Amino acid sequence: SAMALVDAHIPKPDRALRRRAVRLALDSAVAAGLTGVHDAGVSSDDLSLYRDLADDEALPLRIYAMADGDAAALAQLCRDGPYQHAKGRLSMRAVKLYADGALGSRGAALLADYDDDAGNRGLLIQSPAQLNKLIARAADCRIQPAVHAIGDRANRAVLDAFAALSAQQRAQLRPRIEHAQVVAPEDISRFAQLGVIASMQPTHATSDMPWAQARIGAQRLRGAYAWRRFMDQGVHIALGSDFPVERVQPLLGVYAAVTRQDAKGEPKGGWLPDQKLTLMETLDGFTRGAAYAGFAESSVGTLEVGKKADFVELSIDPRRLRGRGLLSIDVHSTWVDGRKVWPQKRQ
Repeated sequence: SAMALVDAHIPKPDRALRRRAVRLALDSAVAAGLTGVHDAGVSSDDLSLYRDLADDEALPLRIYAMADGDAAALAQLCRDGPYQHAKGRLSMRAVKLYADGALGSRGAALLADYDDDAGNRGLLIQSPAQLNKLIARAADCRIQPAVHAIGDRANRAVLDAFAALSAQQRAQLRPRIEHAQVVAPEDISRFAQLGVIASMQPTHATSDMPWAQARIGAQRLRGAYAWRRFMDQGVHIALGSDFPVERVQPLLGVYAAVTRQDAKGEPKGGWLPDQKLTLMETLDGFTRGAAYAGFAESSVGTLEVGKKADFVELSIDPRRLRGRGLLSIDVHSTWVDGRKVWPQKRQ
């Protein structure tokens, strides 16, 4: 909120600069081996820019856009219905909402005090009643709600709001919790029971591990970055990076999920190693799991006859590598719709 006081006085970039910035970002994404992204928080102006690029056949990858909260883009979706560009690489049928802040700044909403800040339980961005109202509105508009929730109190509030929807609505909307970072262990099973997708980012664990225990203590870590517990409960998991908060390269997330170590191979054996995923589970989360979270599992996410030919060519088969060896993999080329989108000579 404090940032908004400064942002209000920064001159807005013109459309030409914004278009150039988006093109550079897209180039970075396909160079990293991404064939699609879920862009969480897209304004109506952003969607218009994406649409222009799609019209010009200048989108090198697929963009699953989420409206930026209760603003003009959501109003447009409620009025006109989910958006799908005729040429297939751009869609918007979700809305990004916020339940709480971040763990590092002690803004994540917790059920009990922070271990290193007595009396502080973080903050909810809006009351549970307001959150329920927003999620119900999205459901009435047939728009998928994707809600940022990091602390256990925020995750529980979002799960309660999703529980207030009908089973039919949940099945149709595939509600998502973005991050699901610190969850009360007893609430993990509710994700599966309610059909809620856990959209999680493996590199958050390796970025946060130096200080996470200081924030929430050893006991609450049982439900933190708990990918294995989620998977064992049968929860739909979609893996991503949360760039630009983290780096864009999905292979860094693969390494983090499999090893739970930093780039130096620390700590030995991995941080909270019982929550590691196997390589194939991780690749599934970054591909098929992400496709399911974007209602695209019938066309992308796996290489099968009848699906889109979206794939990457890697320098070495990751199944042949262990530990830090995964960090040595290079992306040789990226293909979308059977066409090479990186590297590609500019006209």
